[in-house]
Amino acid sequence: MESGSTGSVVRRAAERLGRRLELGEARTADLVLVVAELTSNLAKHAEDPALLLRPVRRADEAGVELVAVDSGPGMADLAISSRDGHSTVGTLGIGLGAIVRQATWFDGYSLPGRGTVLAVQVWPSEIGETPLVGGLTRPIGGETISGDGYAVRVIEGRRQVLVSDGLGH
Repeated sequence: MESGSTGSVVRRAAERLGRRLELGEARTADLVLVVAELTSNLAKHAEDPALLLRPVRRADEAGVELVAVDSGPGMADLAISSRDGHSTVGTLGIGLGAIVRQATWFDGYSLPGRGTVLAVQVWPSEIGETPLVGGLTRPIGGETISGDGYAVRVIEGRRQVLVSDGLGH
C-alpha cells in the first residue's frame, strides 16, 4: 500500500460511507481512526496488502466492515502486538490497540512469515452477540466474476450458514 495518498483516499471513502449509513458523528470519527491506523500499519509492515471497505447490515441498522489482508512478515502473537507500547519499527506502538478499542468487533489471524488478516466492524451501537461468520469471495485466476457466495441467518434461535460454490471449482 502506498504511503499517505492511498490512506487519505480510504479514510475519505470510509467517512463518506459512515455518514451515508448514519453511524453518527462519534462512530464515524472512530471509523476514520480505525482506517487511518489500518492503512498506516499496512504501509509500514505489509507486503502485497489489500483492504476491503464495505457496508454490513443486521436487522435494523448498518455498519462498516474492513478486512485487511497481507503477505507480510506476520506477527508471532497478535495479542501482544495489540498492546499499547509494542512496536517493531520504533513508533509509539498504539495503532493496533487503537483499532481494537475503537472497533465494535475485531478479529485477526497472523502467521509469522506468511502474513496477517484483520477483520474489523464499526457499528452505531453495540452488536451484542459476535458475528456468526464472515467471508469474502473472489474469482479464480484469470476471471473477473466469482460464482461463489455465502449467507447467514438465524431462525427461531437456530443459526444457519449456506456456502455455495457457483462455478464448481
